[in-house]
Amino acid sequence: MARWQIIVVAALALAGAYILLDGYDRKGEILGAIIPGYYFSRDMPDPYYLELKPADVHNPDDVIRYAGSIMGRASDLDIFERAAYYEWYFKSHGFDVSFAYDEDFAGTGKDHLWLLVKNQKGEVIEVDPSFSAVGGRSMVPLDPVYTRYDREFIDIFEAIDGLGAHRLAWWKDEKASMVREENVLLLEKERAQRMAEA
Repeated sequence: MARWQIIVVAALALAGAYILLDGYDRKGEILGAIIPGYYFSRDMPDPYYLELKPADVHNPDDVIRYAGSIMGRASDLDIFERAAYYEWYFKSHGFDVSFAYDEDFAGTGKDHLWLLVKNQKGEVIEVDPSFSAVGGRSMVPLDPVYTRYDREFIDIFEAIDGLGAHRLAWWKDEKASMVREENVLLLEKERAQRMAEA
């Protein structure tokens, strides 16, 4: 092997080691392209979904009420992060929710992600946490464009595999992650209280 080939191989090995072992922010995106779910499993909160106080999941008004309760904490999130954030919050409160993804939303040439909230009868309420960013008038749009989509992702894990974790990583936003942290503390307090009463 020529000397220059040894140098190239050594440089590639060092670069690979750096990506694997150092705190390089985008390493997960690089490895996530090679190993599905790597980025997400390294950075995601664990457990991801929480068992929070259940909502009245059969009442469409509760969708709006729960969405409104976290709206201020989602203000710095982009469209995909916001959809993932709302999906986490809804699912943690017992809603049957999944993601709808369209590669060419409403013929705009841009992809879009929103939520499908299902009741026991199988009826679907489309929820778009980023409705204003795509020219919508309501978080619960009645526009038929929301009934057409290319893919449905059942949960965040499927969405990560299909879209990449870097597009959905709401937990890296300080304001958004505070809601999760507050709920984790509340759950721990309730568990300690139950143990003390037992």
